[in-house]
Amino acid sequence: MLTPIHTLYQRSEVSLLRLLFSPTRLTHYRLGKALVAGLLGLFSIITLLTVYHTVRKNAAESLERDAYNALTQLHSQLLGALESHAYLPALLASGHEVHDFLERAPATQSVEALNRYLEQANRIAETADIYLMQADGLTIAASNWRSPATFIGRNFAFRPYFQEAMQGKISRYYALGTTSGERGYYFSAPVKATDGTVSGVVVVKIAVDPLENLAKQRGMSFIVTDPDDVVFMSDRSAWHYRAVQPLTSAKLTALRESRRYGDRQITPLTELNLQPGKNGQHANDLTRNYLVLYQDMRETAGWQLYLLADWGRVTRTVSVAVILAGVMLLLSILLIYLLWKNQRQRRDYEQRTREELAAKVEERTRELRHTQEELVQAAKMAALGQLSAGINHELNNPLTAIRAYADNAVQFLDIGKHAIARENLCEIVGLTERMATITRQLKTFSRKSSGQMETCDLHRALDSALSIVQPKLSQSRVRLTQQRTDDTRYVQADLVWLEQILVNLISNAVEAVQEQLDQQVWITLQTTDTHISVSVRDNGMGISEAAMPHVFEAFFTTKTIGKGLGLGLSISYRLAKDMHGHLSVCNSPEGGAIFTLSLQPAIAGA
Repeated sequence: MLTPIHTLYQRSEVSLLRLLFSPTRLTHYRLGKALVAGLLGLFSIITLLTVYHTVRKNAAESLERDAYNALTQLHSQLLGALESHAYLPALLASGHEVHDFLERAPATQSVEALNRYLEQANRIAETADIYLMQADGLTIAASNWRSPATFIGRNFAFRPYFQEAMQGKISRYYALGTTSGERGYYFSAPVKATDGTVSGVVVVKIAVDPLENLAKQRGMSFIVTDPDDVVFMSDRSAWHYRAVQPLTSAKLTALRESRRYGDRQITPLTELNLQPGKNGQHANDLTRNYLVLYQDMRETAGWQLYLLADWGRVTRTVSVAVILAGVMLLLSILLIYLLWKNQRQRRDYEQRTREELAAKVEERTRELRHTQEELVQAAKMAALGQLSAGINHELNNPLTAIRAYADNAVQFLDIGKHAIARENLCEIVGLTERMATITRQLKTFSRKSSGQMETCDLHRALDSALSIVQPKLSQSRVRLTQQRTDDTRYVQADLVWLEQILVNLISNAVEAVQEQLDQQVWITLQTTDTHISVSVRDNGMGISEAAMPHVFEAFFTTKTIGKGLGLGLSISYRLAKDMHGHLSVCNSPEGGAIFTLSLQPAIAGA
C-alpha cells in the first residue's frame, strides 16, 4: 500500500526532531551550518558575478549607443559648418569684381574698392578671412586690409591650397596661419581669365576655434586629425599638434615645407596609445579609460574624427550595482537567518497543530462522506416514495389474483378436478415470481454504493430503471419511445448511481407530460467522439428561461408542495460528475425538455 504524502511529511518532521535532540545533534548542527554557509557564499558569488556581467553589458551598450549618437551629431555639425562655406571661394572667383580686377591694371581698378568688397563678404559669410592672390602667390587684396597683420603683400605660394588652385582645382586645406598664428580651414578656388588660364586664387579661411567649441560634448572628448594623423582640433588643448603615432622623417619634412604648423614641434601622443582608423577600441591617457569611436571624413573634409567616451561611466554604474546587490544579499541572508531561527522555535508548535488539523480534517471528511451517502440514499427513498402508489398497485393485483386462484384450486381439488387445480397453482407460481422480480429490483435500487467505477451495461441499467418506473408508466397514458444501438452498450460508471440517475430522469419526464393530451417520452442512446449519451425528452411545457439556470441547484423545484424536495436533479448532477460524466438540460425546439447524461465509454478489454 502506498503511504499518503502527509504521513511521509509527518515522518520526515519527526525524524528531523529526533536528529535535533539526539546525542550527535550538535555535530550535525555544526556540519549543517557550515554547509548552509558554504552554499550561501557560493550563491552570493554567483549572484554578484551575474549582476556584474549583466550590468556591465547593459552599461557598455548604453555608453556605446550614446557615444554613437554623439559621434553622428558631431560629424554632422562639423560637416555642416564646413559645407556652409565651401561654395564661397568659387562664387567670389566667378564674380566680376575679382575677375575685372585681375584682368585690368590696378591703376584702373580701385584696390580699396575690392578690399571693401571682400571685407563685406567676409562679414556677411561670418568667415575668418577672405583674400585674393595673383598667379605668383602674392596677396593683392584681403578682407583684413585694415588690420596691422593684413595678408596684403604676403606670398603664400608655398601653401598646397594655392598650388592646387593654380592647377584649376577646388582645394581644401588645414593649417596654422603663418601671419595670424591661428588655426584655420582654407577653401580655395581658381580665378580663370577669358583665355582659360588661371590668373589668380580666391581663398576663404574659416576659424577652427568656433568649430572646436561647437563640437565639445559633455562627458565625451574628441580628436580631429589631418591626413598625417596630427591632432589639430580637440577639446583637450594639450593634445593639439600631437601625432597619434610617430611620424616618419619624410612626413615631418613635408610638414615643414608646407609650413602647415609653422615652427611647432610635432610630438607623438604616446600616452593615449590610440590606433589610427580603428573603431570600438579602448584608449587610456593615464587618468581615465575611453571607448573610442571612429568616423572617416577624409573624403569630405580630409579629416579623421575620433570620439572618446569616458569608460568610467560604465565602471561607476557597475560598482554601484554590485555594491547595492551586495547589500541586498547581506540583508537577504540576515532575513533568511532570522526566519530560519524563528522557524526552529515554531517547528514543535506547528507539528502538533498539523497533526491536530489532519485528524480534524480526516474526521470532517468522514462525516461529509457519510452525509453525502445518506443524502443520496434519501433521494433514492424519496424517488421510491413517489413511485409507491404504482408499486403498491403492481403488488396488490398479483396478490388478489393469487387469492382467487388459491380459492379456486381448493374447490377444484374437492371435486376431483386436479388438472384445473394444477393450472391455478402454476398461475400462482408465475404471479409470485413477478412479485419477486419487482421486490428484487427495488432492493437493488435501494442499496448503497461506494461509487466504484467499473464497466456497466447501459442497456441493462436502462431496463432496470424502466422496470422500477413501470408501475408509474402503467398508471399513465405515456407513450415511451426508445432508440438504442449496439455501440452504446458499455460505459464507465457505478451501476447503482447510473440506475438512480435514469430513474430520476424518466420519472421527471413522465410527470412533466401529465397535463398533455398526447403524452410522449423519448429515450435516445447515441455516441459521440468521446462520450456515450442518454437523452430523455418529453413533450411537456419545458423549462422556463428564469428556472433554467437553477435546475440543478439543491432544493429548487417547480413542482407543487409535497411533490418533491428539489434534490433529485441536484444529486443526479453530482453523481454524474463523480463518474467523470456530465448532466445537462435544454428545451427542445418541438416543445418540452431534454435531459442528457454523457458518460465515458468503457475501456477496451476492461
